[in-house]
Amino acid sequence: MKILRDPANTSPCVLVLGTFDGVHRGHQALLMAGNDLAEKYHLPLNVCTFEPHPLQVLRPEAAPPLLTTLPERAALMAGFGVENLCVTTFTKQVAAQEPEAYLQDLFERYHPKALVCGFNHTFGAYGRGNGETIRQWCAAHDCEAVIVPNVVLDGATVSSTRIRGLLEAGQITEATRLMGHWYTMSGRVMDGKHIGRTMGYPTANMEPPKGKVFPAYGVYACYLTAEEKIYPAVVNVGRHPTLPEGNITVEAHVLDACLMLYGKKIRLDFLRFQRPEHLFSGVEELKTQITRDAADAKAYFASLR
Repeated sequence: MKILRDPANTSPCVLVLGTFDGVHRGHQALLMAGNDLAEKYHLPLNVCTFEPHPLQVLRPEAAPPLLTTLPERAALMAGFGVENLCVTTFTKQVAAQEPEAYLQDLFERYHPKALVCGFNHTFGAYGRGNGETIRQWCAAHDCEAVIVPNVVLDGATVSSTRIRGLLEAGQITEATRLMGHWYTMSGRVMDGKHIGRTMGYPTANMEPPKGKVFPAYGVYACYLTAEEKIYPAVVNVGRHPTLPEGNITVEAHVLDACLMLYGKKIRLDFLRFQRPEHLFSGVEELKTQITRDAADAKAYFASLR
């Protein structure tokens, strides 16, 4: 898998269009349709997306926090046979292109034999381009067009907005089901105040990734990956109301292992929401609750065996 930024020219391919934040089950339907076409035409499967998110350029105040970073999206897409993630730098000039001009540029860059997009994909000035625009253009340019319908779970369309709301409500299990994979956060471990260590629960304080959605503040059971090894962990996300620091922190305590992680990059896979953030009367009550949290997480991981 390669990430290509603003490629000027690529080999002929099957091209899938979309934002793909989260690479959730709806996005996966597009990728599977694209992979089928790539096998049919014996061509590489490419995805064309935008960075930054269009709303960050057009309406910054309305831009959503992201479910996935670009490298996370690339890693997930690789599992669906995508060979190249082609990233168009989104600007106001790109947004102002007429749909036909945008498609002309797309065909000159990527030479697609087949073009895939979702039922709600729009592009070009004022979002005037859509699936029907693509279908008509492809019919005139010897290109197969596939418009993938929405994926529905529990009576509602799977969408990044819906998943974001679930995460912010602490509904990790439901978010995982809609995404088709765990929600993850990655970052480097920073030196902290060592408060957890003084209570017998040393933590890895991960630098929160910028621009990503935070799940509901509270305690989670997670897998922590460091140096290609996976460990069960109990993780706190929030502002520490009992011992406030002012910033949002992500702190992971590895269960049944003592690791030196300072300066190392880790990934957290969120499996289960255990409890919301709470203001305790003092350090002793907090320590008692942390002991319960660790025991709860251990019991949960034992149930997975």
